[in-house]
Order: sequence, then structure tokens, then C-alpha cells
Amino acid sequence: MDLAGRVRAFAERHGLWTADEPVMAAVSGGADSVALLLILHELARQSRVQLAGVAHLHHHIRGVSADEDAAFVARLADRLSLPFDLAHDDVPARARRAGASLEVAGRHARLDYFERLARGGRILALAHTRSDQAETVLLRLVRGAGPRGLSGMAPRSGHRIRPLLEIGREELRDWLRARGEGWREDETNDDTAIARNFVRRAVMPRLARLNPAAERALARAARILGPDADLLDHLADVESARLLRVEAARVSVDMHEVRRLPEALGRRVLRAACLAVAPARTPGWEDTDAVLRARTGRLEVGGVRVELFGDLAVLSNRARGGDRPMDPIQIPAALTLDVPGSIRHPSGWWELEALGPMGPPASAEVPPHGSRVVLDAAALGRHLTIRGWQPGDRVQPLGLVGRKKLQDVFVDRKVPRDERARVPVVVDAQGRIAWVAGHVIGEPFRVTPRSEAVVVLTLRP
Repeated sequence: MDLAGRVRAFAERHGLWTADEPVMAAVSGGADSVALLLILHELARQSRVQLAGVAHLHHHIRGVSADEDAAFVARLADRLSLPFDLAHDDVPARARRAGASLEVAGRHARLDYFERLARGGRILALAHTRSDQAETVLLRLVRGAGPRGLSGMAPRSGHRIRPLLEIGREELRDWLRARGEGWREDETNDDTAIARNFVRRAVMPRLARLNPAAERALARAARILGPDADLLDHLADVESARLLRVEAARVSVDMHEVRRLPEALGRRVLRAACLAVAPARTPGWEDTDAVLRARTGRLEVGGVRVELFGDLAVLSNRARGGDRPMDPIQIPAALTLDVPGSIRHPSGWWELEALGPMGPPASAEVPPHGSRVVLDAAALGRHLTIRGWQPGDRVQPLGLVGRKKLQDVFVDRKVPRDERARVPVVVDAQGRIAWVAGHVIGEPFRVTPRSEAVVVLTLRP
């Protein structure tokens, strides 16, 4: 199979885009991004993707070389008759203001640019390759990452997609040479003072002496660890829904129950508790370990104050005075809804009604969005929990094979940050998300021709 065919198969396998999603290629001018653009252009001619244009960010780091990069990409877009979006960001000035390295400032500049482009409903194709994936795994390994970190870069993260994750860097260069295509070389890629360049130039060649297929092996490890991490996260979500009690700006948890869990789940439950009260700080292994080992007293970990009263741990945000208060998005209200029945949010934000179980509708076609949905009664059960979204929440949207972060769903659906706290999340007795009200249905709860009964859920203001 040729490269375009492999990319098409990879995109279909991972649901990178749909027929109505416009895709913009982020092109720096380097070999990987030039190859990405040409492959997407070939797929667009086959009506396999809706290629909306070319995006280039001028970082103002490399002077004339950067100007020539922008001009090169502009000419390439013109040759392919594609719209060209050129943005400027003074990354050195950004780095000085933030007290950060050029590498970090550049990454934030790109993310900001991609966010702006995504507001138009577009998704951004990035040229990360299998080689980049292998380097990412190594960099995270030496920093002590767990399964989630070692799973590397995902094929799709919100509005950003990575169609080349199964293709090596040298393979792309060979493909371009065979087609007589040129590209731009960034001289900063030779600077081994930058960690990724050091891994690329010094570490990977030595690993290849141990195993000529080291790059493939590292990328394979990432593919294996990703689903493993998804499973652990799902099991932890179920336990978090069972064990965490959210009240005002505090979260309480029964540590006796947490310690009875396998350590991998217990740590994730504590991580979810920490994120619920201090969402701006990501707790590490040492933080959850400190909470697991503590028996009495008070401790502070990762921006969180933990007070222990016997087996009860109470977590709160340690910020005081002028510090940023706790994000209300992370303080979900947990309510119980029996089927049939109805509830209204204590603050009056919404009312949710459940009717049924009743005979299935004549048609199994169910709208994926809206204020009224029909779900399979057997899958849903009779006792539901209604809450706000929590850190780590994942849902399997209708029609998709894999699960997706609920935060990414909100980004894709363009739900403003200050409105996400008001979106009710309907969860079954097993902790699975059945409906993100008004937005997405969970695939396991869809109505099919085999459904014997259904439940109708209606959201009213």
C-alpha cells in the first residue's frame, strides 16, 4: 500500500476526520509537514478528506531563514491552489515575558494559533511521525512517566490530528525525494542542547545498535500502553464516582476503601480528588503516594490541603487570599434520578426528566445531540446519577469505537468554559457516561433494532 493509502487507513481506523470536517495542514516547511500536505492533497483529490488550506506560524526566531520558510510554504500552497493562513508570534518576546525557554514558548505559541484556527470549526493536521513518537516515549520515560505518559501522542487530541504516527521520518524523506519535492531545513534541529534533538541525534542511533527496529519498538510500546491506560482510567472513573464526595469547595474520600483497591486504581482515584479541588495543578506519583501513606494529621501536596480524620480524608484547595479560587467547573453536583422520575438542579440551572421504560420507537434512528434523547433501557438501568463533568471523564460518543475525553468533547462542541459546569452528565450505575445532556450520547446506550424497551430523557431549562 502506498503512503496515501496507509494514511487513509490510519485515519479511518482512528476516526481522524469526518466528511464534513474541514482539515487544515500545519506546515512548517520541513520534510515531515511538506509530506503531510502532499499526502492530504492526494487524498483530497480522491475525495477522502476535505482539505481546507495550509497554516504556517512565523516564530520570529531565525530571522531571514524564517522569512524564507514562510515564503516557501506560501508558494507550495499556491501551487496546490490551497488557501494559505500565515500568522506571526514573537516567540523570543513571549519567552522573556514568561521566563521560559524558546522551545516551551514556541509550543505555547503554536497551541494558541491552533486554538484560533479551530474556532472556525476546522481541525489541524500535525506532522508528528513514528520517529517523533519514539522520541516522545523516551523523553517521558526518563522523566518517570506512567502508562498514560508512555502511551505517547494520541492520533487525535480534540481538534488536532496526527495522520503520520505510523510512518517513519526517513520513509517520508525518501518519498519526497522520489517525487522530486524539496523542503526546508531548520538549523535549530541540530542543537543537541535541546532535549529532543539530543535524543534524536545521540540516543536513537545508539539504541539502533541494540535493536535496528528500536524506533518501531518504542512506537509499538506506546500503542500497547494507550489502551491499557484507557482501561485503568475507566475503572478509576467508576471508583471515583463511587468513592468521591464533592461538597462546596471540598472533596472527601474514604481512605479505607481507597487502600482496598489495587494500587493503580487507588492512585488514580486520589489524583481525580486532587484535580477536583486544584485543577490548575497536576498531582504526581509522589503526591498520591504521600496521601496513601498518611494516617493522621494534615499535609499539603500539589496545591491541595489534605486533612485526615481516621479513614476519612478531606481535600481542599490550599490557595488563600488573592490566589485564584477553585474553578467551579470542577465542583459537580451529584444527584440521583430514578427511572421514571425527574429532578431539578438545586441552583435551578436545569430540569431532567426520565420517562419509561416503554416500548421502542418504530425507528432506531436517534439524534446524537439535542435536549431529548432515547436510550436503550436495558443498558441504562433504573438508577442514574446526574453530576457535572469531572477531571478524567471519558465518553464513547455515538458511532465511535474509542473513548474521548469529555473536555475534548466540550472543545469540539465549542461549549464556553464558564458554561461547562452547568452541563448535566448522566451516569449509569456502573459509572459509564450515558448522555452529556444536549451534546453527545454514549455509544453503549444507543437504541438498536434489538432494543426491547427504551427510556426517554428530556433536558429543560
